[in-house]
Amino acid sequence: MIESWMWYIAMGIGVTAVFFVLFVSLFRRSTVTAVRMPLETSTGDSQAELILGDMTEVLASGVPGEARDREEILPELIRAGFYSPRALAEYRAIRTVLVFTPLFAAVGTALLVPPSYIPYVALGGLVLAALGFSLPRLYVYLKGKARSREIERGLPVFADMLSIALLAGQGLLGALRRVTDQLRNTFPQMAQELDIVVRQAELLNLNVAFEQWANRSQMEEVRNLSLMLNQCQKMGNDVTDALMEFATHLRQTSRQRADARAQRASFWMLFPTILFLWIPAAVLIVAPIGFEFQARRQKAREALPKLDMNDPNIQRHFQKNTLKNLAQ
Repeated sequence: MIESWMWYIAMGIGVTAVFFVLFVSLFRRSTVTAVRMPLETSTGDSQAELILGDMTEVLASGVPGEARDREEILPELIRAGFYSPRALAEYRAIRTVLVFTPLFAAVGTALLVPPSYIPYVALGGLVLAALGFSLPRLYVYLKGKARSREIERGLPVFADMLSIALLAGQGLLGALRRVTDQLRNTFPQMAQELDIVVRQAELLNLNVAFEQWANRSQMEEVRNLSLMLNQCQKMGNDVTDALMEFATHLRQTSRQRADARAQRASFWMLFPTILFLWIPAAVLIVAPIGFEFQARRQKAREALPKLDMNDPNIQRHFQKNTLKNLAQ
């Protein structure tokens, strides 16, 4: 019995390990593809290979819900930096593999285990399939949130450096190229976006490039920057003063958000404080009183005279009270 349980546990650990390795390897390759795709497709040098090769389109089209994923998942993929035209197909193919792999593994395992263990195997397969369905979207959401946070931190620095480059006498496009090179090591995700902005500005114009950046990032700060630069160019205002005011406003907003997060953190810290500090403190305060009460109660019991039920006087007393109660 013990050996069979060890065999089933080892099998489950093996299936989970294969599931985890497949998930990590696919998304690591997907991340590398997402970082390289914008620069490669913008210059037209090469096209990145599909993650699962020729099976990618088959796996992506074999599962229903493509229209819903195009409306809900595709904006999140773009926000996370997956700009490939085939990013949605790769996402759907990865999700399909991660959903059906534990299901097939559970079916194969159910053929090897006794019938009494089949419900547990089926439950494990369903849990892993649910994780395979939800983990890709969670990964994309977290990656997009981290990317937006980095851009939010880098925007004030970008505005200050761009205004300094303009004050030095450079043109707006040249200053944008110089600032992009300077930010490449500090804010790599933002530098990647600025590379795309520079290339689109060379092909079209700077206003369209910043509007496209705002649509990709889905951030209000970037959209405000795009509107500000557009208005300054249309009305002929000084861009450097507007950029400095924009950077100051961003820093004030970031400070206010940090203060708000700090106040919310102090509120949420009340619950673990009550749970882990106040309850033990209450136990330490009340416990000595309870122990003292029990000790005094025991002493009082010992101090009372013990009654001997074999005493004739006591037996007559109980009989008399019993008869009186019956008479009443």
